Order: sequence, then structure tokens, then C-alpha cells
Amino acid sequence: MTFKCIIKYIIYLCFPLLSFAQRNIEGRVISGEDRKPLSFANVFISNSTKGQQADDKGRFKLTNVPAGVLDLVVSFVGYETISIKVKADTLRKPLLIMLSPDAIALQGVTVKRLKNGFERYYPLFKEHFLGKTLFSESCVLKNPKALWFSLSDDESELTINADEPLEIENRALGYTIKYDLEEFKYSFSQNYVTYYGFPFFQEMTTKNEKKQQKWHENREKAYFGSPQHFLKSAINHDWANAGYKVYTMYREEKRFFLVPLFPEIKDSLGNIIQHAAKAKKEVDSTDIILSKNSWLHKIPNLKRSPYVQYLHKLPLDENCIFEVRENLPLLNFENYLYVFYEREFEEPQFADLGKKDAPQVSILTLLEPKTLIESTGHLVNPLAVLFEGRWGIEKMGEFLPIDYEPESF
Repeated sequence: MTFKCIIKYIIYLCFPLLSFAQRNIEGRVISGEDRKPLSFANVFISNSTKGQQADDKGRFKLTNVPAGVLDLVVSFVGYETISIKVKADTLRKPLLIMLSPDAIALQGVTVKRLKNGFERYYPLFKEHFLGKTLFSESCVLKNPKALWFSLSDDESELTINADEPLEIENRALGYTIKYDLEEFKYSFSQNYVTYYGFPFFQEMTTKNEKKQQKWHENREKAYFGSPQHFLKSAINHDWANAGYKVYTMYREEKRFFLVPLFPEIKDSLGNIIQHAAKAKKEVDSTDIILSKNSWLHKIPNLKRSPYVQYLHKLPLDENCIFEVRENLPLLNFENYLYVFYEREFEEPQFADLGKKDAPQVSILTLLEPKTLIESTGHLVNPLAVLFEGRWGIEKMGEFLPIDYEPESF
């Protein structure tokens, strides 16, 4: 049995049949090799402000942690960083967590790093990791040189890793973030980004009351209209009051065929009075088929896009996007979700044709059906949903911890 399997087995033993009110996570971190404590190991809840260093005997205790399924992240120099699923209100006894030595370091595995990777690809990383919004402009990556870059053999995919946790200052929201980047991949052929890691938030401090107030206002602005706010309002069946309108979107691949620039015309006796033009034009058969459905409405798309997009004219209600099993809400929908947030206008540089009063629009694709949503509105598996539009460009600039509570929800 591997060390990771042992860890999971130990944790499963800690889940009781009955729930308790406590919301603490405590335990001990030891080496899987000699069972000795790993003094001052780092322990934190991913995407939260809850974390600490273990003491000299490897012991830790996180208090008042968020409800629901959480990612507990444990790391120690020279050992593999692990993330394990825990639910604080069902733990009966302290956890015993065993870390195994870093196998890659032990085996001396090397990956070919690009010598000029930083110069060539850091702007791409910055755009897709920090984001492009106004708040993103206030994000500063303090240790960018920790990044290293590699290409696949056919150079179709870029992979970015880091030798140490990334240190980010979000000066608009008042957080410093330590981000354990597990992997960042960019596909050149599909213009598609995936990345995941384990962020830990710490609140910045200041004696300047105006700055404190500004952080408070910006956090509220970042929260309302966010994916977490949207999903929480869905669970509470409160879309309308929260400012959302949601529609089913159909995205189909364009299929072109050639037709004469102008058609052949015959009189009532069947005589040709106009021959079809020899010149041809392209016609999209998918567009023609969808346009005949009176319930669908075409929406603009980039001319170079290989797809055509239509919305169903009737808006959805909350029951259309999730189902409840054993009192747990599971996100589950077909096609695409097209989400309008009408209480905040899009930044002009992102709005269609630079409109000043355009509502924020996001598109959701479900990559893993029936994914769990916690009562806080966060996804247990954030990689289960692909975000486009507004939510696709926000990134770290609008990123809040899951234990953040707005005052005016």
C-alpha cells in the first residue's frame, strides 16, 4: 500500500456516522519513512485563509474552518506535497498524516527546461494566471523567476511549473497569496489553458483607514457577480434577486457548402430566364438549420470562430442546472450555460463593440457532470467547469478565499 493510500485510509477511518458541531481540523504530520515528526510542516486549507505551521512535534490545529468538503494541503521540504479531502464537522479524532519523500527528486528525474522560456512565455502566463481585469492590474507576482517552462515534443503544448510556491500580492483586494502551482498547460492548437494548484490567503494589514475601506469595497465588488456568488444564489433559488438571467446556449460547428452567388430563375412555363451564376459563395448549413427554430436566437461570435452560437429564448430556472441527491446539490446541465449578470457593467475593453452599458456575460461548460457544489457556492472540483467570457478572464485578480463572507449578501 502506498503512502498516499495509507493517508486516505486513515482519514476515512476518521469519518463518523454522526455529525458533530465542531469545525476544527487537528492532527500530526510525520515521515512515512521513519515515523518521525516533521517539525514545522506547512498545513492549510486550499483556497482559504486557514493555515499554520505545525509545531516542533508535527502537531497542528486549524480552528473555525469552512463547512463542507475541503482540500487539506500538507507540505514539507524534500517531501511530496499532498492534498486530501476532509470534512471538518464529521471528524472524530486527530488525523495522522504521513508524507513520503519526493520521488522525483530521489530518482533525479529531469525535464528539459527552455533556456529562453521566461522571456518568450511569461507574458502568456501572466495574462492567463493573473487575468486581464482592472483588479488583475493590481496583482504583482513577487517571485516570477521561480517559474520554468517546457514544450512537448511537437511543440504544440506549453507546460509551466514552479520551483517554489508563487507569492502574489493582490493590492486591490488586500491579500497576499502563496500558490503551490501543481501544473499550468497551454495548448497552442486549441488556444486552451488549464492550471491547478493550492492557494493560501493572508490578509494584508494597514493602519490607513481609507485603504482598509477600499479593500472592503473591492472585495464586495469581486464577490458579487462571481462564480461563487452565482452558484450560491442557484442553491438558494435566488437568481432573480441576485441579478442573474441564465439561458441555454447551443454551440455547433459551422458546416459550409457552396451555392451560386445568385440562383437560377425560371418562368411559370419552366423556361430559364436567368442562369445561375458561375461564381459561388459559402453558406453555413448549421446556421440555416438553427435559424429555422423559432425558439432560438442567434448571438454574435468572432468571425474567425469555427462555431455558430444560439440561445434558447426562454430563461432557465435554478432547478434546470442542478439536482439534489442525499441533500447534496450536484451541478448538472446539458449544452452550455449563458449567464447575464445585470448589476455590474462589463469593463469597456471586454464589452462587444466597446459598449459602455453592457452587462457582464459568462459561458459555462460542464466537463464533469454531477459535480458537487458546497453551501458556500464553491465547487468541490473546480476543474469540473470551464468558464468563458467574464469569468474566464478574471483569474487571480478577482480571486477570493472560500471563507470570505460579504456583508450584504
